[in-house]
Amino acid sequence: MLNEDKVILMTKMAAFMDREGKKNGAINSYFRSDYIGFNILKSVISATVVFAICVGTYALYDFENVLSNLYNTNNLLAIGRRYLIYYLLLVGVYSLVSYIIYSYRYSKMRKNMRQYYGDLKKLARMYEKEK
Repeated sequence: MLNEDKVILMTKMAAFMDREGKKNGAINSYFRSDYIGFNILKSVISATVVFAICVGTYALYDFENVLSNLYNTNNLLAIGRRYLIYYLLLVGVYSLVSYIIYSYRYSKMRKNMRQYYGDLKKLARMYEKEK
């Protein structure tokens, strides 16, 4: 005879695995610091590429001004510092936002996985009561 509570619990668990289980399983394979650090590293690389594209686009847009600044060697070091500050600011903000987002995702995943494991234990207890 079918136990209605068991069927409901197994359906809930199967729905969780279909919706979020695969993604959460991939995240759960990392330690918190590894997951966040790896994703921040990816974000820093992405921010570097975005910065390079923006600087390249600006250089192509205002090419005459860029060339005149290159010939003026007095200004070259100041321009380099200014772009370095822009780069560090972009990477810092991007990393901070990434840290917040990935910390939230990891904690949400842990909460969901704790609930899933609790449901597994509850299902195991139901099977033990049947025996």
